[in-house]
Amino acid sequence: MCSSYKKLSYFTFSYTVAFITLAICASQASETTHYLPPLECYDPYGRPQRCIPEFENAVYQVEIEATNTCGEDGDTNFCVQTGYSNRKSCDDCRAGQHSPDYLTDLHDPTNPTWWQSETMFEGIQYPNQVNLTLKLGKSFDITYIRIVFYSPRPESFAIYKRVSPNGPWIPYQYYSATCRDTYGLPDSLSVMKGEDESRALCTSEYSDISPLRDGNIAFSSLEGRPSAINFEHSIELQQWVTATDIRITLDRLNTFGDEVFGDAQVLKSYFYAIADIAVGARCKCNGHASECVTSTNSNGQRGRVCKCQHYTDGPDCEKCLPFYNDSPWGRATSKNVHECKPCNCNGYSTKCFFDRQLYNLTGHGGHCIDCGANRDGPNCERCKENFFMREDGYCINCACDPVGSRSLQCNAEGKCQCKPGVTGDKCDRCENNFYNFGHHGCQPCNCDVRGSLENAPSCDPVNGICSCKENVEGRHCRECRPGYFNLDLENKFGCTPCFCYGHTSECTSAAGYSIVSTTSNFNKHKEKWSAITATGNPVDIKYNAKSQTIGVGAQGYEAIYFIAPDRFLGDQRASYNRLLKFRLQLVGQPRPDVSTFDIILQGANSSISLPIFAQNQPMPDDEFKEFSFRLHEYPEYSWQPSMSARGFMSILSNLTAIKIRAIYSDYGEAFIDDVELQTAHRGAAGRAATWIEQCTCPEGYLGQFCESCAPGYRHNPALGGPFMPCIPCDCNKHAEICDSETGRCICQHNTAGDTCDQCAKGYYGNALGGTPYDCKRCPCPNNGACMQMADESVICLECPVGYFGPRCELCSDGYFGDPTGVHGSIRMCQACDCNGNVDPNAVGNCNRTTGECLKCIHNTAGLHCDQCLPGEYHLCYQ
Repeated sequence: MCSSYKKLSYFTFSYTVAFITLAICASQASETTHYLPPLECYDPYGRPQRCIPEFENAVYQVEIEATNTCGEDGDTNFCVQTGYSNRKSCDDCRAGQHSPDYLTDLHDPTNPTWWQSETMFEGIQYPNQVNLTLKLGKSFDITYIRIVFYSPRPESFAIYKRVSPNGPWIPYQYYSATCRDTYGLPDSLSVMKGEDESRALCTSEYSDISPLRDGNIAFSSLEGRPSAINFEHSIELQQWVTATDIRITLDRLNTFGDEVFGDAQVLKSYFYAIADIAVGARCKCNGHASECVTSTNSNGQRGRVCKCQHYTDGPDCEKCLPFYNDSPWGRATSKNVHECKPCNCNGYSTKCFFDRQLYNLTGHGGHCIDCGANRDGPNCERCKENFFMREDGYCINCACDPVGSRSLQCNAEGKCQCKPGVTGDKCDRCENNFYNFGHHGCQPCNCDVRGSLENAPSCDPVNGICSCKENVEGRHCRECRPGYFNLDLENKFGCTPCFCYGHTSECTSAAGYSIVSTTSNFNKHKEKWSAITATGNPVDIKYNAKSQTIGVGAQGYEAIYFIAPDRFLGDQRASYNRLLKFRLQLVGQPRPDVSTFDIILQGANSSISLPIFAQNQPMPDDEFKEFSFRLHEYPEYSWQPSMSARGFMSILSNLTAIKIRAIYSDYGEAFIDDVELQTAHRGAAGRAATWIEQCTCPEGYLGQFCESCAPGYRHNPALGGPFMPCIPCDCNKHAEICDSETGRCICQHNTAGDTCDQCAKGYYGNALGGTPYDCKRCPCPNNGACMQMADESVICLECPVGYFGPRCELCSDGYFGDPTGVHGSIRMCQACDCNGNVDPNAVGNCNRTTGECLKCIHNTAGLHCDQCLPGEYHLCYQ
């Protein structure tokens, strides 16, 4: 009776002590949620609030691992201390009789079950430990751990926890009568304020050998920790109460000291036995769940998880749902629920993460990922890299050429950033004037803008050869084609053809010429303009002093032309590729009947013309309109007939008329004003006229334009003008020069004739021999002419009066003398003196040597017929 009473009193006392201890723990943790009833996550109005699951024994019926259990390796004999006497009752522990399962079953003090280890007889004692490990299956917020011993409480044991299934074991609490010796810690029940509150304490309480049975240990996770009163804001303690596993390590048995004698029955009376382990806790849901439910994870394992609210996720509601990361996750408190907010991905993604840096900058931390529709950015607000946003909001691939682009990212208009020399929205080709597309960009072609087609430097993108104007050549369009000169930006064709009257294709720009214009503004008078019909009949021209214009009226259905005065005519080669401009008004001619002969340029031997609307000019009407015609043979300029550059310049070289059509119908009037012919003059002030040529003349030509023949040359045919070729003078080597127009030689070597093909007067010989000695002086008196006969004998042709003979060596009939001195001294021939008494028609009237008269008539006689024949007298003297 007494013994039974003692047992009941001891059992009652033990549980009373445990209850009082837990009550004290509860009062110390009154500021936490540990002892509150379950709270829903939303109030009756649907507003979020902190919520907590129900309070529970987290290890009820949880499988427990024990490193030692009696009976596992065969029956184990053990004895039980029955009091302070030496009486012991012994029994056998059989397999399964005291398994670890009894540690977490329903504890009924009236029908106790317990786990029991082997005895000290089998070696259970310090330093040999026994570990009891409880796996909670998830994180819990631990409020207390209560242990009911069925044997005397250990002299030294420890409680450990870990916060992840495979994490390290963290000391939670030490119990030892020898704290410093066993665990190296002082005996302490609390942590001083300001110290580390997440360290384990060691206490000597609960380390006495009594009671022998049903001794309680109650560990409160927050007892003795100053910040427990402000648990909501103490991250340190929030982590401190968290555990996924609990381990109880039994280090040293409590004894009466009699084990030292080695008595087997005594040794068998010392062992560890625990009737119940309870862990008061709540599923750790961080204030975001009111339920903890059983679920199957991705590995097919079943376990408990929080039924998360507030758009949180994870076994412990320790993170936000995948799309609710706009604000940082936080543990719910009574003042701030920290409800997760949805990310703003503009409808292009359902995934995001929390970006702390973004949150600090903007107040929104939701950083979207896996944006659809080729978008990117924290809110999918922009196109992803290498895309751009079209006006309709679609993101389009930049498609930048990786070879020609600085980067694959384009601008807002879809245009890529090109490397040097590269162009195109996608940087996929060389820009104009660049070539050799490659990873370093494109190389400059260095095309000369002056010679480039349409003044837009451009080249072949592969070989870099520039596209030149019509009259330009060279890789860089810097050279005029042969036969052209003056590379000019303003010249549609690049260079001007060398005219040079057709005698050479080499020329350069002449110095000293300036741009001028021949003009008629009619400020005071007609300025010598006239008008004619198409058939050449003159027409009166009127001068309007008020409008300062000139005009003509219709005279039947015949075209009438304005005729330019002389200053617009003549050699106008300087106007080649220049403009003829004027203003024209038709009055009373509603429907002009145009033709190809509206504008006529007339030369010496040919003419060209075009219609008034050619070269994109307007149709004339009753208002003054400006007209401008380029003087060039290019087919698009419409001059008819088509001709070469030389032909066009030939007309301009001797321009005889400029005709501008005035009348296009059989009635009405026409007025003209502001006529201008662009040209150039030597020595005039102004901008240089570089299109005037300086020809490089070939042999035989002279002049700026090779218009003259060089000395020793003449035009062929003679008097053919500057267009005719120059040929060497034909002087049979008797002259070096001749008249360049007529070809008449200036003869030497005693020659004569246009080509020195004759000997000069007084000379004889063959002038065609080609030597300076072809012509010899005639052996005739007074340098008279002579002739060489076939037998090479020379006959004088111009003997003086009274001489004859091949060399004038004889006196003529009627003359006498001895010119050669054959009969004595030389005597010149002189007329015979017969006093008129000879027959003038007779031959041999006198002796050619002596002069004696031989055929006297009139009855005369004597040496000179100066005597009467015998029987005659007087009359002879008459």
